[in-house]
Amino acid sequence: MNIVRNFSRFLFGSECLACGVASQPLDPWLCEDCRKKLAEENVSVENGADAFSFYTMGAVSRKLIHGLKYGNMPGMASYLVRNSKAVLEEFKAWLPPHDRLYFVPVPLHSSRFRERGYNQTQKICQALSSLCKGRVLDLLGRRNFSTSQTKLSRGERCANVAGAFFVKKRVKPLARDLFVVVDDVYTTGATTGACLYAMRKYGIENAKVCTMLYERSISAAVDLAADNAVVWDYR
Repeated sequence: MNIVRNFSRFLFGSECLACGVASQPLDPWLCEDCRKKLAEENVSVENGADAFSFYTMGAVSRKLIHGLKYGNMPGMASYLVRNSKAVLEEFKAWLPPHDRLYFVPVPLHSSRFRERGYNQTQKICQALSSLCKGRVLDLLGRRNFSTSQTKLSRGERCANVAGAFFVKKRVKPLARDLFVVVDDVYTTGATTGACLYAMRKYGIENAKVCTMLYERSISAAVDLAADNAVVWDYR
């Protein structure tokens, strides 16, 4: 056990990612106290009939999702899913009957992908598909726009993002196929709503939304600003 612990500290550092304390064993990112806090934030949220979230945004889950998005920690996606066993079972029960289950990642803006080297929503899809007997389907593409999202009101942002996504891969959905659009954080629902809109225009009706975190507080604006700080060029 000490060998494993020392090796994990060598790889991931000895400070808890959430609280910064270095005096307790890590797993490899959180100390025992912060693991307990994460368990308290692991509360399912159903955003209407079509959207499901695994965690409410809290002090610990916020740190972890930022590690996934901005800290070059792609393995955090699997960590978050593995540490939500009870909610994962709720999620499976929430899904309607289906034959084939597809997890569809929200496409990442090209500039973000160049910065990170991976799409965090695809990593979440991979973790979910391995535990829910589904498959990852890279179905959607993303257009670039000239208007900065940060300069728009909520209503204008929804309108601006409405045409941002398109179905890039030909699929022939069967009647009992289920498509789940996956994002990291549910804020206004504009992004995932635009993804559903693009899929339904294509003829995919049996689709739902799943996110790791549900944001209830004003900090949603901070995350939204960080994700949309780049002024997109139309191509």
